Amino acid sequence: MQDGSEIAVVEWAKRIPVGMIPAVLACLTTRLLAEGDAGRDQEPNGSSAAEPERLLTAGEIAKHLSVPESWVRNEERRGRIPGVRIGKYVRFRASEIERKLALQTRK
Repeated sequence: MQDGSEIAVVEWAKRIPVGMIPAVLACLTTRLLAEGDAGRDQEPNGSSAAEPERLLTAGEIAKHLSVPESWVRNEERRGRIPGVRIGKYVRFRASEIERKLALQTRK
């Protein structure tokens, strides 16, 4: 049996014109990738059940991955691993980098 929110989503989806479905799917996919697993840890009221992942420095990520810090910085500059820019600083989420590297090794 579906709860009220699932029924509301189904009804919403039925109102989307067929020609707009690819654009809606692209938008939803982008959001899912951007939020990652964060949405899975949310309570029904929308609050997060877990603490947000801590942002790490290049040195901390390098130690975590057992690679030189220069490799981390170069890969982020080239767009090969995701970084979060905070002013002039770049920080990293270990889970996002591990996911990206796992996808690259599958290819």
